[in-house]
Amino acid sequence: MVEHAEKQARLQGRLEPEIREFRDSMKTLLLATVDDEGTPNVSYAPFALREDGYYILISELARHTRNLLSVPSVSLMMVEDEQGCRTLFARKRLTFDARPERVERDTEAWLAGIRALTERHGDMVTGLAGLGDFHLFRLVPERGLFVKGFGQAFAVSGDDLVDVLHLTDGHKTAPAHQ
Repeated sequence: MVEHAEKQARLQGRLEPEIREFRDSMKTLLLATVDDEGTPNVSYAPFALREDGYYILISELARHTRNLLSVPSVSLMMVEDEQGCRTLFARKRLTFDARPERVERDTEAWLAGIRALTERHGDMVTGLAGLGDFHLFRLVPERGLFVKGFGQAFAVSGDDLVDVLHLTDGHKTAPAHQ
């Protein structure tokens, strides 16, 4: 038991900075949402990370916003750029299932989220925030996965990535065709 805890602590110490560096290098999130009829949609949005979640400012004109307003469920993904990866089959990526929370306008949370987005993405955020069809969402990560490459997948928690567990079930060889 102690040996497992020590191994976990070493893994945590090695991976947490790598995960944070990868996450902090990203400016957008891929969003997977679903509508009332179960039709999936994938899109993206610029984000800012605060201690209580990922903040995105998105318009009702976009399908993903309408989906989040009617079906509050989302999966997030940050993925290594194709140009810089070793192999397209094992791009580095961080995914989370998240709980979307719509942030009410003119609240402390709204002001803090808009401020964080503006600091990260510039004055365009201020203009968009002034439009009535734009909504601020806080996406609270619950459980996730960090993939470094083949056979290198690690479960991560939503609370600032503190619980890193190596997934030990690997790929399996397919049965031979006869």
